[in-house]
Amino acid sequence: MDNAEEEIIKNEDGVVIDHTNFGQYFFDVRTNRPQKGQVMAKFTAVAVFGAGPEKRDIIKLMKMDKAHQASQVMQRIHLAKAPDCYRLLREICEDLVAGMSEEDVEKKEYEFILEAVFYTKKEYVPKRDPHWETLQTIEFDPEKNKYTCHIDL
Repeated sequence: MDNAEEEIIKNEDGVVIDHTNFGQYFFDVRTNRPQKGQVMAKFTAVAVFGAGPEKRDIIKLMKMDKAHQASQVMQRIHLAKAPDCYRLLREICEDLVAGMSEEDVEKKEYEFILEAVFYTKKEYVPKRDPHWETLQTIEFDPEKNKYTCHIDL
């Protein structure tokens, strides 16, 4: 793999962020608190739910009549955006009902929209990249006793 394929983000200051140091710059909102100067950045892309233990677990939940729990796993762990988390499960069920074996369903790739939100500094969010956007943040000003909304583009 050449260097261009490995780069995830290269900001204006020349900082290169790739798979080896991504966690030093981007902090998952599910497990981290925001730090001063950080913004919320959302990454959205089409992902593939392929073969593996994760899909076997989803199939097992579906066969146990636990569709709600399966949809929660897809949203919370695999970051599938609604309604794709439901559509993907429906497609898996339709394939099983149509007579596909569990092994074939596990091997089949299902696409879904993945949405991950991170805390990071504004300068690390890629600009002019359709996968990334900065989210609005609301701050409370105790002196004025009101909320203000900041939109970072």
